Amino acid sequence: RPEHTMLCQAGLARTSLRLGDLPRGMHIAMELQNPQVCKECAEILKGMRQNTEAAQLFENAGAFDAAAALYIQDKNFEAADPLMNKIHTPKLHNEYAKAKEIRGAFKDALVAYERAGDLDNVVRVCLEKLNDSSRAFRLVREKRIASCAQLVADHCRKEGNVAGAIEFMLLAGSEEEAYQLAERHEQMDTFEQGIGENGTRDQHMTIARYYEHRNLPSKAAQHYSLAEEYEMALKLYLKVGEKEIDNAIVVVGKAKRDNLTHTLIDYLMGESDNIPKDHNYVYRLHKELGHYAQAAGTALIIAKQEQEIGNYKQAHSLLFRTYQDLKKQKLALPQELWRRLMILHSYVIVKRLVKLGDHTNAALMLLRVAKNIQQFPAHIVPILTSVVIECQRAKMTQEAYQYACMLMKPEYRPQVADQYRKKIENMVRKPAASEPGAGDTQAPCMYCDGNLPAAQLDCPMCQNISPFCIVSGMRMLKQDWTYCPSCNFPAQRTAFLTAITTAEQCPMCDAAIKAEDLPIVNDSSSLVTEYKSLFQTAETI
Repeated sequence: RPEHTMLCQAGLARTSLRLGDLPRGMHIAMELQNPQVCKECAEILKGMRQNTEAAQLFENAGAFDAAAALYIQDKNFEAADPLMNKIHTPKLHNEYAKAKEIRGAFKDALVAYERAGDLDNVVRVCLEKLNDSSRAFRLVREKRIASCAQLVADHCRKEGNVAGAIEFMLLAGSEEEAYQLAERHEQMDTFEQGIGENGTRDQHMTIARYYEHRNLPSKAAQHYSLAEEYEMALKLYLKVGEKEIDNAIVVVGKAKRDNLTHTLIDYLMGESDNIPKDHNYVYRLHKELGHYAQAAGTALIIAKQEQEIGNYKQAHSLLFRTYQDLKKQKLALPQELWRRLMILHSYVIVKRLVKLGDHTNAALMLLRVAKNIQQFPAHIVPILTSVVIECQRAKMTQEAYQYACMLMKPEYRPQVADQYRKKIENMVRKPAASEPGAGDTQAPCMYCDGNLPAAQLDCPMCQNISPFCIVSGMRMLKQDWTYCPSCNFPAQRTAFLTAITTAEQCPMCDAAIKAEDLPIVNDSSSLVTEYKSLFQTAETI
């Protein structure tokens, strides 16, 4: 039987080997192609110190670790080389690497050390044998092993690379030695980068004093702040002056101490030097402290100043951010802030409406602005001129005539552009007949369903204020609702889809928007309720 024959042959192989007939024993074992028999015979040969023959049988049996160990022991690297890819024992790779290194095959040794996971030796070979310091640096930065980092630090010191030595000393945990080296060679920047913001309080205090002694107050203040010595940090930032106010604000925001807040506010109000600072700093301070209501009040002051000098975009952006902050914090929205934002936005979207050819809507927005023209002192005449032109285009002759007459007042008439003056004068001399119903579109109130002009935001019937559409400026309608997915401001869906055909951008926050991005709101009742609570008191706008 085959099984009996195989057992007999296996016995012959083992006996032949024990009797010293190695060629016959090996030949029989290999012919059987039985891994177990090969292993048994290999063990016999190993016991007889016949390593090469034992390794061959181990290899034939698929026991590559055992085969490679014997080849390496006999320094038979040519035979071991093909097996190393199949070896998973780190110890064998390490032995192979050491043997290769002794023979000067440093690249082969490096590969073997890597396979063994012996990173110390990988780094050492890169530095000492292959002159590949960049690879060693990269490996240590990635693995962050202290022993490897110390090897690199020692190498850098020998090479005179002070910055490298400091960096790797820190990775090796030799902070004190790294600091002394940085101080001695004026390389504190490198030490700073090494510890980042994760250094200990003592480290940051030491660095702060170092910079303070060298009269570098900004750098010293930065580290006093990281050491939570906020009073000292604030003192130094204010010593530097206005260019460090932003950092002073951050410090006060972190500290949240009344005495530091008052110190900074006194400085911003000019108590120390009789020079009041920009209101924007006060606004940022309130935001940093989480005082959003006070920040809103300051934002209004700044927005008024910006509007007065004609910086409408800046004023719009500030009020928009403040509105978003208040809403995010679920705080009451000041009516004045909302009104100013609404009026500014009405002005900002006029160009878009004219580009779309919607002169009626453009005229209605300009009329809203004209009723609050005192908020635009820098451009009264140009705005009123636009009102007259757009109202005439929209067949709103009565409104066009009203503002044409205003432009002919002595204080405004000389400022009217030459290209429009004669036309406006004729309009005043010979007023056109009014066209009934022009611009007088009616729409239901979103709260009480009472009809009122579509551009009117306050409802005289239910005394509620409706939000405006950011695209058209008109009152929101509960059956035609969407919103910008970026800033969440509401818009009439039909108006937004039309506007996107000429500019794929939100008119409020300038975020890029495509038609498919617009949310579909089938039931706006929850949004209507939200805005009703947002506008707590009604004022005629």
